[in-house]
Formats: sequence, C-alpha cells, structure tokens
Amino acid sequence: MRPRHFIGLLIFGMSGFFIALHPAAAELNERSRIAIIMDDMGNSLETGTAAIGLPGNITYSFLPFALHSRRLALLASRRGKEIMLHAPMQALSDKPMGAGGLTVSLDRNEVVRRFSAQLAAVPGISGVNNHMGSALTRDPVTMGWLMEVLARKPDALYFVDSVTTDHSVAKKVADAHRVPALSRDVFLDHEGSKIKIRAQFELLISIAKRRGHAVAIGHPRVNTLKVLREKLSDLDRIGVELVPVSALLAQYPSPRAFPVKQRKLPVQIVEQKAMEPLKRRQHKPIRIRAIPLKPSVQIANDKIKVREFDLF
Repeated sequence: MRPRHFIGLLIFGMSGFFIALHPAAAELNERSRIAIIMDDMGNSLETGTAAIGLPGNITYSFLPFALHSRRLALLASRRGKEIMLHAPMQALSDKPMGAGGLTVSLDRNEVVRRFSAQLAAVPGISGVNNHMGSALTRDPVTMGWLMEVLARKPDALYFVDSVTTDHSVAKKVADAHRVPALSRDVFLDHEGSKIKIRAQFELLISIAKRRGHAVAIGHPRVNTLKVLREKLSDLDRIGVELVPVSALLAQYPSPRAFPVKQRKLPVQIVEQKAMEPLKRRQHKPIRIRAIPLKPSVQIANDKIKVREFDLF
C-alpha cells in the first residue's frame, strides 16, 4: 500500500471514530421520539375536527359516550390516526365523570360490564388511558380487574396511565398483567396560556432528548391547537420524531399468548366470558402496596399531599 493511501485511510478512520463519539452526531443518528395524546375528544364537533386536522402522528383519545365520539373517531381513523378510549374513572374531587364511569365502590362484575361497554363504544381503538381517575388509579384491586379485561382481548390493547395522581398504581398493575403500558410525562395545557403551553412542549422535547422518548397529553382547545401547529413543523429541524403511542411500545416484542381455543372464539363470546363471575378462579396476588381509601373516598388534602390533574 502506498504511504499516501495509508495516511488517507488512517485519517478517514479517525474522523469516523470522533464523529461516533460526538454527542451531537449520536443525536443525529438516533432521533428522539415523542407521542402526543389528544384527550377529551368527542364533546365538540368543531374543535374535534380541528384537532384531527393537525399534522403528524398525533393519537386521539375519545370519551366513550360523548355526543360526537363515534363520528370523530371514524374521521380520525380514515386519516390514518391512532385511536384510544379515554375511560372515565372516579376522581378524589366531586367532578362528574359522565355516563358509565368506573368507581371504587363497584363490584367486579359491574366494573367489567361498564369497562367492556366503554371499549365497545369507540370504534378502532388501539389502547386506553384514564379520564380523571385520581381515586380509582390508586386502587390496585379495581385496576387489576380492568387489566384482566385488556389482557383477554384478542387484539392486544395497551394502557397509558394519565398520572392524575402521584399515587397511581395503574402502570404497575398493567405490567403485572403483561398489558403493554406507558405513563404520561407532560401535560401540555394544564395551564391554558400559549406561553405556558410552549414551555410544556419544550419540557416534552427535553425529556425525549434525554431519555429517547416522552409522552404528552393535551386537549382540543384553541391555544393548544395553535401552539401545536406552530411547534410540530419544527420537529424535523431539531431531530425529533412524532409517533403514535403504539410505536413507543417496542419493549413488548412478543404478543401475549392466548389459549388456542380462546383465539378461535368470536370476539363476542370472548367478551361474554370475560364478564362471567370469576369468584372460582384463582389469581396470583399482585405485589403492590395498597393505599387504603376511606369509604367515602374523600381524603383530606392536609393528610395526603398529592398533585391533582382531574380538572380535565
């Protein structure tokens, strides 16, 4: 080999070595990913349609019995968007959940019946997240019943914990039942000014840059839609990819196994079996520390300091 060829190869190899070590180069080679869930879909046809018109792979979560949920869910599906159920769950506050809400006072069969009705109300769903739920998502028993329903679905649905309370056990229970699950990282519009929403969006990007991915929840509101139209067009430049929620669940490469007989049954029969009394079945205990609730589920703020996001 001629000396000049050897020197050229040496310089080329060393330059590649330094590029690989440079943090900026690593960032370019592997783009950070974010998922944005648009909650509370279905109440307004106008703002719901505007939200579905946003560019990119936003995921839309629909209230099960809202007036426009079915129509908007079909519209979103036709436009290639991912669909979720926004399942109403009991809060510590007195804010009403709406029709078919899930509470900690319900027995197992009623929880399964209501949750199955919610799942059937929104067409084409890929997953579920909780609407409110600061009381129910801290209860491992009731959350366990919900995850049993999801685990039996032939089409493996995922669960996203909206984290409306710091004491939520939803993701831990989902993991125990092998239901694909994530937790919300950022609320984009807990405060509704455009300045605050922009700041929350920047927080979302910083988490994604640091960890590789992040999940945000927003709502179909005027300022939220304005900020997203402004920010989403800038993602390519900063090396961030907007993906559906399901794209962040690569840590579950193997689908859950179902018995052969159950896989051959029609979906209606599988759902009917899920709603049968389950008292005779033996279930392994979930090793999660239960947080006791008072019978009234009214826990005084001076006894438990917790962030509440049940305003939505």
